[in-house]
Amino acid sequence: MLTAPVPRLCKHPAGTLVNGELRAKDPHDGGSQIALYPNPAWQRLSFRAWAGEDGAPYAALVVDCDRGGVAWPPHVVFYRSGPQVLGEIDVSGVVGNGRQGVAALAPVPGGVRLSLTNTYQKDEDGCCGTLDVVADVTWDGTRARGKVIRRITEKATAKQAFLAALEGDKTLVEKLFDAKGRAEALHTEFFVTGPGDWREDFSCDSAAADQLFDGEGRDYDRVCYFGAKAAYVAAFVALKHVGFGTWRAVGIQVTTTD
Repeated sequence: MLTAPVPRLCKHPAGTLVNGELRAKDPHDGGSQIALYPNPAWQRLSFRAWAGEDGAPYAALVVDCDRGGVAWPPHVVFYRSGPQVLGEIDVSGVVGNGRQGVAALAPVPGGVRLSLTNTYQKDEDGCCGTLDVVADVTWDGTRARGKVIRRITEKATAKQAFLAALEGDKTLVEKLFDAKGRAEALHTEFFVTGPGDWREDFSCDSAAADQLFDGEGRDYDRVCYFGAKAAYVAAFVALKHVGFGTWRAVGIQVTTTD
């Protein structure tokens, strides 16, 4: 696959990889390359071959591309024997806009299941998205198709962390919070102490729009907002994305206007 043909990607013309890469004629205009290449992990995270129902060999290859140094979302290119290009699909068209990278690749009938990092949530752009997505990308015999299997956000960890702090559960606080967050979680006054006195629904936003946790060493990506049912009390949980599908609470604050 290091010398496989690739179709038109990121508005670059189709061509043939040379040692895993296809550079534009203008060296400043970017090009295409096997995702993660030349890291040896590309063979584990960017490529799968299989025998189809017709007995013929097929393959899927994850290819990155960029324009002028700006990364575009990766594509999955499908091949038959040769290798000959069958078709391709832009990952962002399946999971949403971002600058995705592959965290894991697993076989599914007719293609691959990708665990993808760096898809944008609301108010995110540029280098860094925090939505993790599991998606199947397959060749159905005539075209490439994509289907989202699971989207993973910070909300499950945020709710666990909020309840652990509210209930003073030291074991869970130790597990879910970092050191600074732990100290806040165990010494914050909540004013409203019953879990049933807080609304079930809550919202989360990009940390870029939040100033509650300013201060040295306060590194976080998202903030989730919890409100009490019958009092003007709100809790704010700051979270850091630390790995695929994994979040850590790094702070908690409670405010009241009573």
